[in-house]
Amino acid sequence: MVIKTIALQIHKPTVEKKRIMDRAIRQYNDALEYLLRHTKDNIPNIVDEMRSGGSFLSRRITALLSKELMDALNEFGVQPFKDSLKLDYAMTMIAWIALKRSQKNARYPRLIREGKAFDHAFDELLLSYGEGERSRRDLSRQLSKLYDGLHMKKPILFGRYAQNRDYCLLYDEKKDRFYAKLYLMNVKDEGRRGGLSRGNTQLRYVLQDGGCLAEDNKRERYLVLPLSFGKQQQKLLKQGLNDPSVFKTARLKEKNGQYYLLVNVAVPAAEEQPEETFLGITRSLAHGVRYAVVDKEGGLVAEQTADMPGMPAKNDFHIAAKQIVLAAQKYKSKIVSYHLGQMGDQLSRDGCIACLTAGQFNKLMAMVAYKAELKGLAKPVTVSPRGLFYTCPRCGVNTLKNRFLDDKFLCVKCGYAGELERIGAANTARRLQKYGDSLLPFEARVARGRIVFRNEILDIRYEADYKREAIDGFYDYVGQLAEKWRTNGNVPVRAGAKKISYYKKFIGITNPKEEIAIVDVK
Repeated sequence: MVIKTIALQIHKPTVEKKRIMDRAIRQYNDALEYLLRHTKDNIPNIVDEMRSGGSFLSRRITALLSKELMDALNEFGVQPFKDSLKLDYAMTMIAWIALKRSQKNARYPRLIREGKAFDHAFDELLLSYGEGERSRRDLSRQLSKLYDGLHMKKPILFGRYAQNRDYCLLYDEKKDRFYAKLYLMNVKDEGRRGGLSRGNTQLRYVLQDGGCLAEDNKRERYLVLPLSFGKQQQKLLKQGLNDPSVFKTARLKEKNGQYYLLVNVAVPAAEEQPEETFLGITRSLAHGVRYAVVDKEGGLVAEQTADMPGMPAKNDFHIAAKQIVLAAQKYKSKIVSYHLGQMGDQLSRDGCIACLTAGQFNKLMAMVAYKAELKGLAKPVTVSPRGLFYTCPRCGVNTLKNRFLDDKFLCVKCGYAGELERIGAANTARRLQKYGDSLLPFEARVARGRIVFRNEILDIRYEADYKREAIDGFYDYVGQLAEKWRTNGNVPVRAGAKKISYYKKFIGITNPKEEIAIVDVK
């Protein structure tokens, strides 16, 4: 099963219902901002919880919130959202700490809308630029984000699909219409309304036990809102009538005066498609990303770019991801790319900057993986970005000297020339073939600030701090171990053909950087 988010528009809400939704969103944002502002002392404990591994991470992080702090949130009138706020807070902190591991300057999360908080953030950006801590391009990007978020409101999270709390859906069988039931008010809220007449409308709960919404004279803490949507959303909603368990969490969002309920729905993954080619994706200097398709012999089948603006919005990521996945479908491709962290792709150099930051590229690849699974494609394979733009496709020489001018490639050994980006995308697509044909593969996995290189077949493992120097230390270790095995004649006993083949490759290693393939594993 995969989780798909569908957007359901609130259909023509009345002025009073708009007022209630606006107030609930404002109070939710104020409360979450209060949590973030008063829990900076929790950061070391959250980091420890993330390092410890184990399950229920969000629950363990929310347990760090004191009762006094949660009681203080009552001043914001968010009693219906207490559990959701804790979950939203935990997810925000997990995402920020994970981002900070790869981007040391990642700012502490905050919800800036107006007033002194905005002025303070603005002054901080100008000061960091004046002291040379950020480039003009980065300043422009950050200022744009700041102004975009001036009146931005974080959507309300509904953590449960339930009849008497958070949210659920209702269905009018006669009119074939869906409604949302949203709990937005407190028990003591003066805005609660009672004695509402719903005429002849019979609204049935989209729940396993069914039952109809009662028309009573109690002061209701919830709103019942009609929904409008397209054919694809309707198809999923109709499936939910038979199995309501598919409905998971949801968010209430306001955008440009319109209101949307974003519902997460569990849907079965499509049947996997056969793979006949490889599609490699890289960052680009002139475009958002570039991708190339090669056949099983390494021959170039197609190549294309997915253009994205300098400061892409969420929809730009969706459009680019959709374009890439459609190409993978068309050519029946296995998708190959990389994850940018401490070890980058070395595309940006000497003032020549990639269009997407590392974080933006990683975000795009996460969307590609999600959309690929929905289309029945296999999960994209993540390879090491090392050398993709500097390895000659003809003779295999990998050196930074192969970069000629800003965007050209010229091999210093055989003279092969071409466009740097096109070679990088094609090298990415061919990387799996290269691993399988000649290089000895090692998996690289990052966890708790450490990186582990491992080949399970040979039972070789090397661990170090997650730094750029780690890969050089790994290569030195492999070189020394290969020499030791050659000297001692460490021949595997009663081993299968694959292990013997790997062993022969390993003891023959003389240049680990050229003869080892590192495959990144999340």
